[in-house]
Amino acid sequence: MPNTTSTADLPRPFYSEWSRSESSSAKALWEWHSALARPLPVGGDGTVSSVEAYFADEYERARNAEPLRTVRESVWRPAYQAVDRHDLDPELLAAQVRASRHLQGSVRFRTASELEDFARQWAIPHARLLASLAGVDYGWMVKRVDELARGFFFLARFLTLPHDVKQGQLFIPVTDLKQNDVHLSELRDGDVNEGVRRVLWKHSIRIRDAFGQGEPILKDLGLRRRLTLKRWWYGSLEVLNEIERRDFDVWSEPVELSVYRKMQVYLLTVFGRSTTA
Repeated sequence: MPNTTSTADLPRPFYSEWSRSESSSAKALWEWHSALARPLPVGGDGTVSSVEAYFADEYERARNAEPLRTVRESVWRPAYQAVDRHDLDPELLAAQVRASRHLQGSVRFRTASELEDFARQWAIPHARLLASLAGVDYGWMVKRVDELARGFFFLARFLTLPHDVKQGQLFIPVTDLKQNDVHLSELRDGDVNEGVRRVLWKHSIRIRDAFGQGEPILKDLGLRRRLTLKRWWYGSLEVLNEIERRDFDVWSEPVELSVYRKMQVYLLTVFGRSTTA
């Protein structure tokens, strides 16, 4: 089946609705994260040891706000400036460089633990930078941000599953496939059989758990931040509901919310109480 999955409804909870003084920095941090998802060609002879050495050196460069080879100057310079301007933790920039090593070549995670480790190295540092930019820096709140980052990351990859698999990237544990006798070719072809549904149902539970763990932060943010994050929280859950209503078919047509569903999200954002029940 052709891959027609839309990215129109991808959850992007932190990338808009910033104040004027924050917007350019938020954009710079997003450009950094986005560019590292597609790093420039790695130098060296292509061996594992050469690639590891390359990214270890890039990591140290990022920690010290030095020029990178992994992304262009138009990306790394504004990101360094944003970190310096708002007194953010440069280690959170560097952590994403180190994690981007895992996005080279074929991407596989053998177990759920390995997938969660990658999310902690990749999605969470990005979310923590943006949360710090927004003034969310109390320890318990940061832990909730971490959980939301996991949920948004896993859902985004759920929506782009058909494209990812064709590009050699799989953000679902390989053990989940084996336990349900699902072959990678079935995901490439969009063969939504009972085994594939079980795998994707389990992944949806992983996402719902992350959103549930992160939900308590919504009631403790200021009004503007709270409404923005609630909209993305409710919207993301509704996108997940839509996937489940389609019996986990993310291949045959774009995953988009109808006008009616979007209106529901709006009403819940303004009047609803946060709950994953």
